[in-house]
Amino acid sequence: MTIPIQEKLIQRQIHNWNSLRRYLQDTRDQRASQPAPVITVSRQAGSGGRTLARTLAARLDLEFQGKSLISRIAEDTQLEESIITELDEKAVNQANLWVAGLLNQRIFLKDQYHKALARVVTALAARGGVVFLGRGAHLILGENATLRLRVVAPVSLRAKRIQDRLRISRAEARAVLEEIDRNRGEFIRQVFREEPGQPHNFDLILNAERLSVENMVEISLLALLSRQAASRGPLQTHTSQA
Repeated sequence: MTIPIQEKLIQRQIHNWNSLRRYLQDTRDQRASQPAPVITVSRQAGSGGRTLARTLAARLDLEFQGKSLISRIAEDTQLEESIITELDEKAVNQANLWVAGLLNQRIFLKDQYHKALARVVTALAARGGVVFLGRGAHLILGENATLRLRVVAPVSLRAKRIQDRLRISRAEARAVLEEIDRNRGEFIRQVFREEPGQPHNFDLILNAERLSVENMVEISLLALLSRQAASRGPLQTHTSQA
């Protein structure tokens, strides 16, 4: 009986995945001497990107860096965390920083924060073994990151999640969502001179409306395996012709 073409394609893909896993298992000792992966997770508010980033960090035993970057940047710049928090993933008017600087008896420029952010992210990435959530890490590291992920979802789904999490009205959730989206978008434009969410800046874009967190984790892990294998040279899968 003739096997349908769809089933042949599925069988071929499964064979490729299994070959990939065997390849990585065979090179276990070689991998042990190499830096652990660096993953960046960019996300739309309410899409579940934070959960994905934390889950990947736990599954791979990697360091998770989200809001914890604020403390590191504050230490780097010798500023209070409250000032750094005001700049976190936001486009802030320089005049507001002048006022904050006067109150803290120190002048502080936005560019100082941007440079400190780049220094801290780059230094952590150089050690390897870290998952970055947001903060433009995918643009700071570029192709030096092992895997750059982006999590998206429709506005309706994201607003519902924010509504449930904050226990606010639907209208309030939409307002919160719009403010977060605006702040993050302006932050990326201001700091990196890029439009947020550009596909060419990511290795994989995941739609949280169609994929559960578990699905996204498994797909991300498979993409990571593929990226790591590709960096070590061509993989022989020996697939038969359909």
